[in-house]
Amino acid sequence: MIYDIMFQLTTFDSNRFSMKITIVLLAAIITLESFAQEAWTLYRPTDSTIEVSADTIKFDTIYTLDFSKTGVVNVFKDTRIDTITALKKGNINLSKPGYRVQILLSHKKNEVNTKRAEFLRHYDDCSAHIIWQQPNFSLKVGDFYTRQQAVEFKYEIVEHFPSAIVVKDNIILPKL
Repeated sequence: MIYDIMFQLTTFDSNRFSMKITIVLLAAIITLESFAQEAWTLYRPTDSTIEVSADTIKFDTIYTLDFSKTGVVNVFKDTRIDTITALKKGNINLSKPGYRVQILLSHKKNEVNTKRAEFLRHYDDCSAHIIWQQPNFSLKVGDFYTRQQAVEFKYEIVEHFPSAIVVKDNIILPKL
């Protein structure tokens, strides 16, 4: 007997299935109809300053902007934007591959600084760069686009700095 009841509960009955679908659809229609009791197309504001009639909305108060109040604006932006604006202001040094004349390579920073001061006494219009490449400091001078320009400058300074050599380096472009 228990097996017969369980068999009836587990077997598929098309009449019982169609009855379940009918009940679910009927419940859904009743639920949707309950929301349709109010005219939801007519806007009814809760503000007391606005009157709503069937075809017009009347405003009885004109709102004005109050500029005396201060506020806070948070700007979320990409960090690359700051790089571009700094580039337009001229705060960033642009560089490109070029040539420089290396005067000295030493692990003593004081020696490199004195040699730089000596170079600037003789050639104050030329740039002098101290670059640290572990474990040495190097003194490189000039910013030349071509190797030929760097070699000509090397022959110009060779009497004061005989150990000068031409090296490839990133040179700083002049500001516009």
